[in-house]
Amino acid sequence: MNKREIIEALVFSASGALGVRDILKAVPETSLEEVESCVADLNRHYEETGRSFRIDRASAGYLFVTREEYAPYLKSLHTPARLSPASLEALAVIAYKGPCSKQAIDSIRGVDSSSSLKSLLKHQLIDIKNGKPLTYFTTGRFLEVFGLDSLSDLPDLRQFEEVFREEIKEGVREEG
Repeated sequence: MNKREIIEALVFSASGALGVRDILKAVPETSLEEVESCVADLNRHYEETGRSFRIDRASAGYLFVTREEYAPYLKSLHTPARLSPASLEALAVIAYKGPCSKQAIDSIRGVDSSSSLKSLLKHQLIDIKNGKPLTYFTTGRFLEVFGLDSLSDLPDLRQFEEVFREEIKEGVREEG
């Protein structure tokens, strides 16, 4: 057996993103560079042979994902979780502000977030850290769903402000 196939089997067997540390632990004679090289080699092989999937980085690890062109077929079988705008807003607060209490989330949003937090917990996008007060934080599943390696990969909020400021100016020019 070679390392490439071992890494492929490890990623395949995981129920979510398999951490790089876990791969290195399972194959101790392997370096991070070798893991990255094996994954790149596997993805080249999948591409060359027309596979419907690839291995992507997410949540400080790797997972199998379906290529984008197959999404319409998957959507006919699998209904993706739908989050309300309120839940997405609460999730953004937790992701950008870090672990925070319900009171802090409610204060930032200006409304009660109980229903949104329940929905996010149900979808395993957030979890609760016990303490006083309880704090909410994003999970590895959050990183997987949004295709992030870590929270530092979130878009910079200043970029959004600049984009929206430009869109507002463009809208005013078009109306004027």
